[in-house]
Amino acid sequence: MKGITEKFTIEITDSGMAILSEEGESLHFTAVEALMLLDILRNEEPKLKQMAEEARPIPIEIHV
Repeated sequence: MKGITEKFTIEITDSGMAILSEEGESLHFTAVEALMLLDILRNEEPKLKQMAEEARPIPIEIHV
């Protein structure tokens, strides 16, 4: 079994948030944009959990 690979890093910055990929690409969000994204993800959490459950290769519980 392969080890877990870190695909991206999330950093909280002085101006908001940055998502950095392992390839060197980045997305930057202001604090307001980051909070809007957080709200969207919270609203979609049940659907995302279901998708993750269906896609998992081995039976591992996902705890958030």
